[in-house]
Amino acid sequence: MKRFSQQRRRGVSPGIIFAVLLVTLMMLLLAGCGEKEPATADHGPGTTASTTGASECAKCHMPEVATWQVSSHSQIDCKKCHTDANAAEMTVAPSGAVAIKEKVPGDTCKACHSVNRVFSLPGDLIVPHERHDKARVGCTDCHNTVVHYGITERNVLARQDFSDPNKWDKDLAEKIAQVPFERPTMWQCLDCHQKAKVDTPCKDCHTVYTSLPSHEQAAWLSIHGREGRKDVQGCAHCHASKEVGPKSIDSGTGDSIIDFERANSYCYNCHKERPAFHGQDFMSQHASSAKTKGLLNCFACHSKKQPTSTANITQVYCNQCHWFQDVKSPTATQAAAKPTDN
Repeated sequence: MKRFSQQRRRGVSPGIIFAVLLVTLMMLLLAGCGEKEPATADHGPGTTASTTGASECAKCHMPEVATWQVSSHSQIDCKKCHTDANAAEMTVAPSGAVAIKEKVPGDTCKACHSVNRVFSLPGDLIVPHERHDKARVGCTDCHNTVVHYGITERNVLARQDFSDPNKWDKDLAEKIAQVPFERPTMWQCLDCHQKAKVDTPCKDCHTVYTSLPSHEQAAWLSIHGREGRKDVQGCAHCHASKEVGPKSIDSGTGDSIIDFERANSYCYNCHKERPAFHGQDFMSQHASSAKTKGLLNCFACHSKKQPTSTANITQVYCNQCHWFQDVKSPTATQAAAKPTDN
């Protein structure tokens, strides 16, 4: 065997060996050229265009890509959720964040998620996803911040440290991508149920906190403002938005409960609507009603002067007919002497 092998080796010319080596080298070079290094958007290790498609998006939408990077959907390609039709509806807000005219359709979510899943929820919460689906409540009607943490709705790019889209990366996104901003809050649930005119007893959503006796009083709607004034923070525990804006604003009335309700959509969306006791003949009665109940009762829904179009208040105001001076109304302490309903 040894002798045969030596004879075979002697029979192979150096030219053939060189040719074989040359062909092998060329094949390796061609293979290397064919396997191009995936373009990256410098969003951290493991983020490549071939696996996420984020590089293309990052050219214009770095804040969105950075928040996506730290979200629970970081392994899902952008275009899996933002289809071509949906992406066509994107516009860039003045702040630089992306505003989407149409939400991601529920069917897109249901390509990965089942409405019959058993969800792990914090606390004692019950969320009947199947019932919401049958009522045609879209997934993103509730879970609209799960990936990008509501940076457009929260106007995050208006803040100094977040204003330059080109400086966004995973570290910066981590600062605003906190758990309360990726989940729907009780405020969102109540606001939606109120608009849909759905009764929401505590026991329908909670297994422990199944009752709130004060809210079950027959007169609660007419006395809730007065009761809330005693402990505004108690109201804020459930009704204040945990995501957008402050818990209260300066309403100009000097009243803490009005400052609170004008900052929270659950309150002001109701106060913008004409109440049942404002019947057709209420104009002839409103002066005596204001004297009896106190002006603070009126200012829960109305202002003296014309409000801005963006104010969280009805556009019916006192000085459409009157000429009141624009001064602050009596404080809550002074007003307590009068039997205000709100």
